[in-house]
Amino acid sequence: MTTLLESVGQQITPQMLGTIGKAIGVDEATVQKGLDVVGPVIQDGLAKKSQTTAGLDEIMSMLGGLESSGGLEAILSMLTKGGPAAGAASASMLGDIFGPAVSAIGKTLSAKLGFDVTPLLTAAVPVLLGAIAGAAKSQNLDSKGIANMLQTEQRNFMSNASPEVLGVLKEVETVSNQANAIQQAFTADEWTAVCLAPLAATFYVMSASPSGLVGSVKEMTAAGDAMRDVLKNADATSLVNIAFGSALQKRDGKLEVDENSPRESMIGMIRTAAGAVQAKMPGEVQSFASALNTLAQKVAEAAKEGGFLGIGAKTISKEEQQALDEIRAALA
Repeated sequence: MTTLLESVGQQITPQMLGTIGKAIGVDEATVQKGLDVVGPVIQDGLAKKSQTTAGLDEIMSMLGGLESSGGLEAILSMLTKGGPAAGAASASMLGDIFGPAVSAIGKTLSAKLGFDVTPLLTAAVPVLLGAIAGAAKSQNLDSKGIANMLQTEQRNFMSNASPEVLGVLKEVETVSNQANAIQQAFTADEWTAVCLAPLAATFYVMSASPSGLVGSVKEMTAAGDAMRDVLKNADATSLVNIAFGSALQKRDGKLEVDENSPRESMIGMIRTAAGAVQAKMPGEVQSFASALNTLAQKVAEAAKEGGFLGIGAKTISKEEQQALDEIRAALA
């Protein structure tokens, strides 16, 4: 009988490997080696999640979401063509599996494999879920049967895996535990504020002096680039990496704060986040504030404001500068 991981290998075609490889600058063989690690990591995450009733309910919801998106073939087609909707849906599934540890896991795997693994993680999630759905249908499995299948297949894999892959899985488990411990240091409301603070800072600057459609696109692009720069330089299990990784996922998916949110709620969220970090993780205060201030500055600089036909326009308007000053004050 074909295992779930073998099914994933069959579903990710050479075309997909080539598309992913081209996007991250490596050849197909390297992407395939990455898949040999990424698949077990995702299966392990799902197997662990299936051990609780709440986790299993989330898995069943993901399987239902896969079906409502048009099934595995539709998502594979969009991923192969670089479809943003499929990418956002897959990123959301990845977050559902690993929670706040997504960015830490991606950075850890990237360091191990020598290339940016995140696109491969994103592509592999719906493929593995599709394999689970297919096996469940052919074997007429209910939710408990799916949980048993996941846990059995992961145990079998672990008993035959190479020491190298077992080492990677152990390291992923370690950084996942560290990321979860960081989240658990905060209350639910505090953690929400910490993760949404990068988005609140982005939209606080944008709404201070609206730049029109073209300017707004430039500002959102600058925000995404700034968040990725922060992630590139942050330690895998730092608060900044975990919080900005969560914010970047939300930027690419469903937003809980946007340019239409009340401005006082945006700056209030930043104050709440800063206060929570000061109280719970004082060693991270400076890096967290620096990252948010840098992000806000990049957004303010992204589109020129005022002037006529581009003449006399300023890189940062008076209103944007005031917003930057208010963000700095909230973080002080």
